[in-house]
Amino acid sequence: MSWRDYDCLNIPLKSSVQMKNKYSITSDILSFQLCRRQYGFFGVRGYQPAHVVQYWYGTILHQVLDKLHMHYQGLLDESTVERIPTDEEVEIYFNAVDDSLRARGIRAINSSLRKTAINVLKIFNALEGPKLYPNVIDTECDLQSDQGNYILHGVVDLLKEISMAKYTKDYDKVEIWDYKGTKFPDLSIKYGQEKLDRYVFQMLVYAELYKLKNGKYPLKGKLYFMNELFGNSNANETPPEAVYVVEFRDRDINEKINSALNLFSNTVTEIESNLKYDRWDPPEQQPDKETCDICDLRWNCSALTKKYPMRYP
Repeated sequence: MSWRDYDCLNIPLKSSVQMKNKYSITSDILSFQLCRRQYGFFGVRGYQPAHVVQYWYGTILHQVLDKLHMHYQGLLDESTVERIPTDEEVEIYFNAVDDSLRARGIRAINSSLRKTAINVLKIFNALEGPKLYPNVIDTECDLQSDQGNYILHGVVDLLKEISMAKYTKDYDKVEIWDYKGTKFPDLSIKYGQEKLDRYVFQMLVYAELYKLKNGKYPLKGKLYFMNELFGNSNANETPPEAVYVVEFRDRDINEKINSALNLFSNTVTEIESNLKYDRWDPPEQQPDKETCDICDLRWNCSALTKKYPMRYP
């Protein structure tokens, strides 16, 4: 048999499959909205920031809280079922997570920040644990939706059953929780309301993702600002500033959620426009001071109205 016997064969090329990008509410959309330059350099190009303080603090709070929930459910050790973790056990879980983060090069900038995180977790465990842990349905709930040209993705920190809620056929007796490793935004300053609006936007998108998966909206969303616990004078009551409730039973909730989804879609369009040319210009308006203070790009940013003094590392 000669090679000429195959000369007339026509083998069609395998068609390429266009993969859809997945966009996270927090690490993509909110990050881009906060500062597109930071998002492009650190989130897309993969540059490593000199300090990862905010990432360490938020990550260790979330991961230790998840372990505390698992402890109560007996998922780490069957002998701990329905038992609130002790302060000593909180420290054990904290150290285990901290060691894991250190192995990845992520650590607290100083011992003071580390002590703050431990204290906040102990206070939360003692104050909220007895009334929260028994009603937890699930933690770290991965939710996503195919939006046609991209995948909308979010992770809800916690689903809590509201057993005493009045019956309603249109809503699940569920609260969706999101932990924030900060204080409640200061609404008296320029960027306070914008920050709170971004958090509410996040919860509205979560509500829609929950409905797509479960058929109904949850009753409420709760933003829990962990740092409001630090220095709390009344150890037996949740500080009013620690919890911000988003009601999903409002008459205009559909309008609010549609608006949030449109904002999400518009932000995706902006991100992909920047991705096309790998161009990440400074934002048109300067972000809040907290965001700029930790940014390694702050010495060469046209968005800043006041230049940061140069210093040695």
